[in-house]
Amino acid sequence: MRAHGVTPPVPDAARDIVWNVDYASHPYLDPSLWDAPSRLGRWTAYTWERIRNDDEAYHRESARLVRPLRDADNEAPPSVADAARFAEYLREADAYLHSAIQLLPASARAHIVPAEEVARCDELRDLLAVIFTCGDLRRRFEAQRKLYLANLLLDIDHSRPIQDGPRHMAYFQELLDGAVWRYRQQVHEVAIGYRLDADGETVRYSSRPAPDDQVFTFRSSFLERRWADRTTALDVLYSSCRFKQSVLPLSFETVAGRQRVIEPVRWSDMRQHRSGSVLSKMIRRGINNPSEIADLLGAMFIVYDEDTLDDLLELLDAGLGNPFGWRNVTDSFSAVGTGATLHPHAGRGYRVFKGDMDVLMPGGGPGRPPYRFTVELQVHTLESYLRTVCSTHNANHRALKLRQFLLGLVPYIFPAAVYGTDWLRFDPAP
Repeated sequence: MRAHGVTPPVPDAARDIVWNVDYASHPYLDPSLWDAPSRLGRWTAYTWERIRNDDEAYHRESARLVRPLRDADNEAPPSVADAARFAEYLREADAYLHSAIQLLPASARAHIVPAEEVARCDELRDLLAVIFTCGDLRRRFEAQRKLYLANLLLDIDHSRPIQDGPRHMAYFQELLDGAVWRYRQQVHEVAIGYRLDADGETVRYSSRPAPDDQVFTFRSSFLERRWADRTTALDVLYSSCRFKQSVLPLSFETVAGRQRVIEPVRWSDMRQHRSGSVLSKMIRRGINNPSEIADLLGAMFIVYDEDTLDDLLELLDAGLGNPFGWRNVTDSFSAVGTGATLHPHAGRGYRVFKGDMDVLMPGGGPGRPPYRFTVELQVHTLESYLRTVCSTHNANHRALKLRQFLLGLVPYIFPAAVYGTDWLRFDPAP
């Protein structure tokens, strides 16, 4: 059986798109950037004037994009190699755009495929030529979009939190071993049968699946911690750590009628999968500095119920940081909805406990003080998670991702001023 077979209707989400967006954080995605005099426009035009007929200036401009300026004193002077390195990011921008287009219905894709002249171009100078010499608004925009996406991908790669991410994740997993997994007593498979109740909101589930149930199989860990005066025992059905969604938070595949957890790669056409997700979030949230993204690192857990959730949080809080290290806590299980609010695109009935936990990292050498990094922790109960994989529930995860894409990303990378709005059709594929 497939719980993802049908998602909630998407045309409504398409009609909710606000096409008139604010380009303050991402001015190079504004199709009208060049229509009025601005210093930003003049700086870009000066760059074009410097390099258009001067190969040495072109190589020097390329070097400024991909390596520190002072490196020229100790390394080879600017050369073709610098332009070739930037060309890699232009091709990554193409791969990102191709992956984004594939998220759209087949009936819409052909209307927004980039012009071949822009798609095959992987040189800074030639793309600037399209911007400043081409009279066609669409080609001009597609050239500036490609340049800007490539520069954002460069910014992501050059961000210190991104570069340190694998090291931070390894340290966090080491702490997690001491805080949680040291108490693991047993690992066993648990098959859960579930179905959506007649109210369209409640998910009924059982460890004894009925014949018509959808069945989800977990590899559950039983934990037991003995305190001085009591014992804490709980089952963790699933857990994962990730470095900014280089994999989907959680999905599944169906084998022999049963579903099992998998972690499929998103933005698979890109050389660095995680950059696609970071890039999308930067555009959707109006962030132009990747270091400002708080959830580059994350951990997710699924437990049976709210009592077990409390037990797990007690272990996490006691073993990972200090009692004041939680920030931006969202507790949608609470009747009063304490803490930060859920994302506006979240479906009705979505439940989660999540928060940012600050982790103090050793400084790495004598005299170097410790510093903090942040991990976003999410804990689902079994029912709250099953809601996200139930195709007809409002909290369906795939429907959420589609809403985020349609409402938060599409107006920026396929603006109405260039493509119009009637191209976004949801007709059945031929």
